[in-house]
Amino acid sequence: MDVIWRGTRGLTWSQVLPEIVRIARVASSPTVVVIHAGGNDLASFPLAELLTLMRADLDKLPGFFPVMRLVWSEMIPRLVWRGARELSAMERSRRTLNQRISRFIRFKNGVVVIHHRLEGDNSGFLLPDGVHLNDAGLDIFLDGLREGVVQALHSLGGS
Repeated sequence: MDVIWRGTRGLTWSQVLPEIVRIARVASSPTVVVIHAGGNDLASFPLAELLTLMRADLDKLPGFFPVMRLVWSEMIPRLVWRGARELSAMERSRRTLNQRISRFIRFKNGVVVIHHRLEGDNSGFLLPDGVHLNDAGLDIFLDGLREGVVQALHSLGGS
């Protein structure tokens, strides 16, 4: 099995579809596509607008990769949301977005990764910037992604 990792720090949602197009041009059709994005847009867009944009872009993925299973990695809490005025409002928006996009992904037969161990007070898993995960947090996060990929492969009949 080939794995392509395209992690981009600071990624915004507007960069997701162009990245998918780049991958589609150079790679054979992937079996599983994992997306963890949107958190950097949460303070910049009205929630309804961001949800509409995300659903529209996610609907386009099967056109690039007809045989694939989508894995959606939910946004995790932060202590700092750049551009936000109120942490509690951002947390409500994050939860709402996670809930609605997760429902959408499941409806499309995708897999949702909920990072349970990183929910709530996750300050012990964040770097001092309040945004990025420390090594322990990354281990938990990546384990969740691995579980999501395994679940997606299993649902496609893989082992």
